[in-house]
Amino acid sequence: MTMNTSHESLKHWLSGVLTDEGAYGATADRPATFDPDRDPRHASRPKQTQRLSCVVATGRVSVPGGPRKTDVRLTVKLKPPVEQLRTVLKADGQFHNEIYAYKNVVPFLVEHLYDGARPPAVPVFVYGRNEGGPHWSGDVIVLEDPLDSGYSVARAPEPPVPGSSGTHMDYDHLAAAIAALGRFHGMSLTAKQKNPVAFRKLVGKLREIQWDDDGWLVKSNGLKSLSMRGARPLMEQEQYRDGKLKGFLNIVREADRNLKLAVTPKEPHAVICHGDYCKPNILFSYDESGQPRDAMITEFSAVRYGSPGLDLSYFLYKNADRDVQNNRWEDLLTVYLESLVTVLPDDVKAPTMDQLHHELRFHAFYGYAHLLFAVPYMINDNPHELLDADDENATVEEMLVSRLDAADGKITDILSATVRHIIDHGYADKYEYSSNIR
Repeated sequence: MTMNTSHESLKHWLSGVLTDEGAYGATADRPATFDPDRDPRHASRPKQTQRLSCVVATGRVSVPGGPRKTDVRLTVKLKPPVEQLRTVLKADGQFHNEIYAYKNVVPFLVEHLYDGARPPAVPVFVYGRNEGGPHWSGDVIVLEDPLDSGYSVARAPEPPVPGSSGTHMDYDHLAAAIAALGRFHGMSLTAKQKNPVAFRKLVGKLREIQWDDDGWLVKSNGLKSLSMRGARPLMEQEQYRDGKLKGFLNIVREADRNLKLAVTPKEPHAVICHGDYCKPNILFSYDESGQPRDAMITEFSAVRYGSPGLDLSYFLYKNADRDVQNNRWEDLLTVYLESLVTVLPDDVKAPTMDQLHHELRFHAFYGYAHLLFAVPYMINDNPHELLDADDENATVEEMLVSRLDAADGKITDILSATVRHIIDHGYADKYEYSSNIR
């Protein structure tokens, strides 16, 4: 299936897939029928949303006389039709991780919770296929639509927060989201202690989607030059001329090597990280007053084993505005730790606040490095335009540079504020890695 597929072809194909899998009690005599939502502009096409790493369609499945629910809304994820995106973003690896997370990782973690502990909400998995290679067009992930469970995308704050971008969330949403992340990370600490052998096997089957034999997504140490965009403005400021930038510049000098070290798991606090924990991948339920009550974690394609600082730095640098970063950072880390503790039995130790800051030292560079990819979408009024490459032979670095250059002033301001935060919190101080590295 591709972006150009018709409504009827998607309906016929996925109805057959769900019937063959026996979804919701479907059989040859009681076949499943998937009815995709229609594109309001082209009634003959299904309504689809193009994301960077996948194409998403929605619709409703029904099974006449089935033993389970027979009328369910579904979310359907397909691989992107652009070969360059599938290759660069390692779409086969992403689909593997997401299917593996829903079928194996999440159930394993939940199984090791103590009675009464509440895991974070995640979508209900229905079906996944990941043949990859030349058979990519038949690969699919099917989930029950979380909107039917009372979860929705983050509501915009009223009144709007001055200076915030569309990727930012207000404090209440950030607190709900980081609480869910705390419970997700806490489940790893429990499972790792209760069943270490099985846990090691579990994380060993996760696929690396950011690194290959040639290095990170941005090749030839291009991360070094890109990272300097946030540091250069600080070099001209008096308060950063006394050597305060030295730690960050040392990290950037060997950016690829240091980012690789940052994502290398180090015990005892390593957890299964979401890997792409940000606003588009988090849904919320609300109380009667309209305040966020709970957060649902979605999109597990980038899941990896590593420091909790990876998820925390990426989430907070991308989704918290400057005011929250400067004034509520410690509050949000407190919410995270308090939530993490709720899923730990008495014999499993939680990290302390000091240890959490220790994890964020150096690991915060992961959040900054990935912010380089995010900022063009944060300030662009029409972010889907950024998915189109003018030159299909352009490298990731060339495409990223062109997007950064398109709004250099705004982007540099965001990046330099992030570097300032990293430095002022001591997160660029030298982090000594021991031999306790996997």
